[in-house]
Amino acid sequence: MAVGPSDAALLAKRIYDVQNPMFVDTFLKLPPFRRTGSKRLSAHLKAEVGGRVLLNHKDGFGICSEGGDLYKNEVFLVFRGTTKENKGADFLTDARIGITNNQAGLPVHCGFHHCFASMLPALKAFFASLGGNIKVVHCVGHSLGGAVASLAADWVARHLKYATRLYTFGAPRVGTDWFVKSTTSAVQGVNMHRIYHKTDPVAMVPLYPFMHAPYNFPGHYIHSHEPLLSGDAHRMDRYVTSVKGKSWDSIKGNPEPPYTLESAIESWLESKTPVYSSSPTFWRWFDSALIYVIKKVAMATLVTFQGAFVGIFTVADKMAYLLAKGIKMAEHVGYWVERLMRKIMQALGMRAPESRESLTEGLIRHVLRRLMAQSNKDARNAIQKSDS
Repeated sequence: MAVGPSDAALLAKRIYDVQNPMFVDTFLKLPPFRRTGSKRLSAHLKAEVGGRVLLNHKDGFGICSEGGDLYKNEVFLVFRGTTKENKGADFLTDARIGITNNQAGLPVHCGFHHCFASMLPALKAFFASLGGNIKVVHCVGHSLGGAVASLAADWVARHLKYATRLYTFGAPRVGTDWFVKSTTSAVQGVNMHRIYHKTDPVAMVPLYPFMHAPYNFPGHYIHSHEPLLSGDAHRMDRYVTSVKGKSWDSIKGNPEPPYTLESAIESWLESKTPVYSSSPTFWRWFDSALIYVIKKVAMATLVTFQGAFVGIFTVADKMAYLLAKGIKMAEHVGYWVERLMRKIMQALGMRAPESRESLTEGLIRHVLRRLMAQSNKDARNAIQKSDS
């Protein structure tokens, strides 16, 4: 069975304690692990955080454990989020936004993959010690821990073939379209519980081409009134309060604006209503609009939509190249590229271009880099405040 929202949130909150090995036994006394009679197998997971060389640390990152009496023949993999320990090495893990291939050859976030891959030997050893009879594996995490839990769920479902359940709170995006579609198929969308507050900036990064799983599932959208820049909506305490006493069904159908409707996206791009980077609504509309415009350019230039972002150049370089090509394409393509760039520049407080021709590849690259820097700054601010 699935773990309820309150229990999943409790695990995602308390797992931060196991960064200190002295608190591992305390964590394993939580209700999902309580067992009478036979011994329960568990292991303290340590992960490499930071870069491959710079600020590289081995740190207490999670727990793998058999369930207790309430979860017989079930396993829990629980991962902590970003902390300020180890001279802020976790922040370097978050900041490694390049694309690499995971064990299945699918494009994912470099930093998250490195962190998860460093725990794979321990995970393989743990599952080998169980001797089978596993019915379900539950993967849980908040923030960075949610990203790693997503990679763990994909690995368990794909390589171990166990039924898998995923529960993430305020997690960033983990992979591109190829990974998202593949992991949704492997884990199954109905088993993927992505919980996020409307004003949690961490759930909005990294920007496209990274996307959220499950594919074509909205996730559990929870209204929040905290300002985006305050970072309060990212706090795990806030998520615990938001889901307390609720069922998955009760938080499944919260309505969102029609971000994915093409007519609504076009209306937003053409509207004269001012936009601000401090508004969560801007980031949601921008994400949908960017995908919409990039698709138009890709189709017009006969470029493979996702394949355009694979290679040695940065995401900003690739995107600037595509959008600059779109400016020079047919009127129906160039028009939407121009509208998108005007919206972004307005949100950043930049002066709008005088003409479409002034939107050079260099200017577009500069604007996109500023936008990415702003989104990453907001997310980092939220993470720092949630750890205080």
